[in-house]
Parts: sequence; structure tokens; C-alpha cells
Amino acid sequence: MNNVSAEPIQANWKISDVLKHYPELLETIVGLSPAFSRLHNPVLRRVQARLVTVEQAAQIAGINASDMTAQLNRAAGIDAEAAGHARVATLHPLEAEPEWARTAPLGVDLDVRPLHERGEEPFGAIMEVVRKVAPGEILRLRNSFEPAPLYDVLRMRGFEHVTRQRADDDWEILFFNAGGKAAKHSIPQQAEPRGNGWVSDETITIDVSELVPPEPMMRILSALEEMTPGKTLLVHHVRRPMFLYPQLDDLGYLHETRELGPSEIEILIHKPETITQ
Repeated sequence: MNNVSAEPIQANWKISDVLKHYPELLETIVGLSPAFSRLHNPVLRRVQARLVTVEQAAQIAGINASDMTAQLNRAAGIDAEAAGHARVATLHPLEAEPEWARTAPLGVDLDVRPLHERGEEPFGAIMEVVRKVAPGEILRLRNSFEPAPLYDVLRMRGFEHVTRQRADDDWEILFFNAGGKAAKHSIPQQAEPRGNGWVSDETITIDVSELVPPEPMMRILSALEEMTPGKTLLVHHVRRPMFLYPQLDDLGYLHETRELGPSEIEILIHKPETITQ
């Protein structure tokens, strides 16, 4: 029986939101792709489910985001017509926007959707133009999905944001340079080895350099969860995982990043005896 009164699941929902509203859908999600089997682990589910949207999960599973949303709504017994009306209603969430969203001048306009279509990582291009946005100006970003981890990264650089969903694969995010930088969880700079005994014969090494986002972050978080406290993970990567750093900080992991050369990064991540839960 269709549940007309239930809140329809949207493509921009985090998987954690889906499971919060409809915990019975866990097995439905896991059944969509072997990559989602990690969600059976409660700790991994807590970390990964809050990072990935339904749309991003659909990309990982190799299915259409609209089809995945429809499958989840059907499994939850939600009326398909009501879900469709709700989706349309979320396309232009312009109410209660701050004054700067209407009055601040546009500094940079960047559309990274073509990069996604070519299978390229857009983070470098975004951070390159961020430097060109003066205090009081706006960076207007167009993306094919909501770049939630980017919010924390730019917040540390003093940016506020407003998000507008135009369509399932068309997101407009306004980043306003309010000036100043957050003191907590600042963007990590290149670090030299601290000589603190992190690296030993028991150090675990993984290579995520050939994985496509968001798989590197999911692979790293999975490896950390499986590690014994007190051990260190050495990650070989092609770029600084800027979306990962705030998650590591929130969880209480110690980390340092070393640039060995072009497209050659090492990240040392130490799992302390007690981590934040």
C-alpha cells in the first residue's frame, strides 16, 4: 500500500537521512550494489552514510539517480505521484536566503559539470578559482550533484554558502567570501615527518591512486575502521583528499600529508587508542 503522507526521498538526501526516516530500507540499499555491503557495519554506516547522497550512491552503483530514488520510494511505500510533486517543489529553494546572495557581486562563475562528464576530478579547478574570489564577492559553482564535503573545506577559508537545486543533475551553489578563516580544522599544509614513531613494520599501506571519487575516501575510511587502534595507515594518492580531512579531524585521527612529486601524495593517518564516536 502506498504511503501518501510519508516524506518522499529525494536525490539530494544523504543516505543517513534515508536511513533515519526509513531504517527498513537498509537491505534495499545494500542490495543495489556490492559496494554498499559496508553499510552493514554500524560504524562505517555512521561515517559513510552521512557523506554520500542518493545521487552519488547511484553513481557508485552504476544506475540512474532518478531510478534509484524511485526504487527507494517504492520500497518505502511512498506514493510515486506525491514524490514527483515534492521533487519539483525542491528545485528552487530561494526562501530565507541571506542578503549577500542577492546583493554581493559575482567574482567567479565556474561550471564543473563538463569535468564530471569527462571523468575528471574537479576539486583542483575549484580551489584554483577560490583564490581569485575577493572578500565580499561570490563564487557561483554549477555541479551535477550537491558537493556537501566542499562546504566544510571552504568554510575553513571563510566562505558561507547557499545551495539551489535546479534539477536532479543541476546544482547551483553560491559561495560568499565573508573574509577571515576558521581557526578549527584549518586546511593542512605540507608536513615533514614528525619522528613520533607512527610508521613501523605494522604500518598498513593502501593505494587509492587509481580509484574514482568518492571511492578513495570510502576505501580509506573502511581501512581505518578495520585497523587496530594505535596503528597507522599509509595511503598512496594522486591528490590531497581535502574532503577527507574534516572527517578525520571530527573522528579524532591524527594525519599528515607529504607531496612526493606531481600527482604523488602520501598520507599518514594514525588511529589513536580512543577515537571520537
